[in-house]
Amino acid sequence: MLEKYFIADEKGDYRISDRVKELVSFSCVNLLDPYKTSLINNMDVIFCRNVIIYFDREAKKKVIESFYHKLRDGGYLLLGHSESLINISNAFILRTLKNEMVYQKPRRSKAD
Repeated sequence: MLEKYFIADEKGDYRISDRVKELVSFSCVNLLDPYKTSLINNMDVIFCRNVIIYFDREAKKKVIESFYHKLRDGGYLLLGHSESLINISNAFILRTLKNEMVYQKPRRSKAD
């Protein structure tokens, strides 16, 4: 993994290769603005940490539903430690990656 995705520097530290950096984009978006969020699609992972705790229940539902539609099948949603989808959505599968709880959009079967 290190050789494939990282480059070692002269101190022995690693940095992400430029080839991988070109595949990543970062954006600041108003999560409740349907026009702005319509510009984002086919995401592999969404990091939304310590944001939805400030929304009311209906806004949380709206944002999480939008995330669901923005993610590719099998994509991941990472929330903050104090955030969960309990009573918000049951569309995701709760997974454990190392010591973190993450949500995964189910993969659709070929028949769907």
